[in-house]
Amino acid sequence: MDDLRIQNAKVYINGQFEYTNVYVKDGVISRLASELYPASEIVDATHKLVLPGFIDPHVHFALDCGKNHSADDFYTGSIAAAYGGVTTIIDFLDPVDNVNDLELAYQRRLKEAQASVVDYQFHATIKNPKGDLEAFVKKVLELGMTSIKLFTTYSDSGRRTFDPQIKELLQLSRQYGVLITAHIENDDMIKIKSTDTFRDLSLSRPSICETSEALKLAGFVKETGGKLYMVHLSSGETLKRLKDEYLDLLNKQFFIESCPQYFVLSNDCLQQSDGFLYTMAPPIRSLHEQLILKNMIDDVFTIGTDHCPFMKAEKNHIFLKDISLGIGGVEHAFNLLYQIFSDQIIDKMTKNSALIHRLYPQKGQIAVGSDADLVIYKPENNYSIKTNHSRCDYDLYQDFPSAGYVDSTIVRGRFVIRNQQFENGKGHLVKRR
Repeated sequence: MDDLRIQNAKVYINGQFEYTNVYVKDGVISRLASELYPASEIVDATHKLVLPGFIDPHVHFALDCGKNHSADDFYTGSIAAAYGGVTTIIDFLDPVDNVNDLELAYQRRLKEAQASVVDYQFHATIKNPKGDLEAFVKKVLELGMTSIKLFTTYSDSGRRTFDPQIKELLQLSRQYGVLITAHIENDDMIKIKSTDTFRDLSLSRPSICETSEALKLAGFVKETGGKLYMVHLSSGETLKRLKDEYLDLLNKQFFIESCPQYFVLSNDCLQQSDGFLYTMAPPIRSLHEQLILKNMIDDVFTIGTDHCPFMKAEKNHIFLKDISLGIGGVEHAFNLLYQIFSDQIIDKMTKNSALIHRLYPQKGQIAVGSDADLVIYKPENNYSIKTNHSRCDYDLYQDFPSAGYVDSTIVRGRFVIRNQQFENGKGHLVKRR
């Protein structure tokens, strides 16, 4: 007998919806069938959708910024994620510059992540590396990770990786199959003065910082044959230039992640009296750039949230130098983007993330043998966002229009959210292929 039968729902299978029943046994999907087989528990999902569990490949839980910490740890952040239908998150190790510190960073993060109520994995993070990069890559793979994040900026804090090392890492990505993940802004073009206020953020980090650096790195990818994943692309102009000049690489060797904030917020928000709440890096862009990005949604491979909220008191400053950059969003990403793009967004938050981050076919699809990571979603007309389960004491997306709500979230066959109520959950470290 199966453990669970979800019946009378439209189920998202292989890119389209089918009316069928989903059966779960021992944490995996045991069958998909229109027949009614016995199960210990039966859930009626009439007028609801059953979707693969969402994967957020870009969160920052329990981020230590020295003076401040991000508002959510792995427990509170993963609860907010579950309310948003997210069943797997990928966080980041603390940046290290050598192979000897890598395992220590991994063990620290692994201990923190055990509080998560959804499944989890990590990206290694490198900063201004010293020593043998090949040994670093081998150690990343030995620890079960398949991606390394670098920064092309933040030289002031020692986090920047410079061009010769980037090229070498891309060559190693081709040799070893590791994915180079990059925060892409031109460090030399970022000009933040001590007198800059939050209203100046878009001027101090203009779009050309992102565009010029992305084009340069795309050239490196072409030269080396490596594989690179651009996190949090913010500007439609950047994507347009990449498509115009590197169409042969786009989402084949040079992959694009963007975030919900760049589709629903614009830099006009920075001019408000509470504009300090909307500060992040890279910044939100103009309505013109946002429109281009929306029109090019087909060329965005994955959606991450860059979830990194700070409490209001930590954001409420006039000068940029005093403000912790980052906002939340893990709970609301699907609601915000499904409202705009409908079914077009589903694969970008499920299958595509699972593929590029080597979690597929265990994650990212509804198929027999895959983990029973499922979202029961209730479409609703004239609905708006009202909930906030992050520990952060404000929510930028309150009252934004939503296509419906997450009714239930199931991780490996167990309800973490049931009928919009948190039950319990115990996340596991997911193996990557």
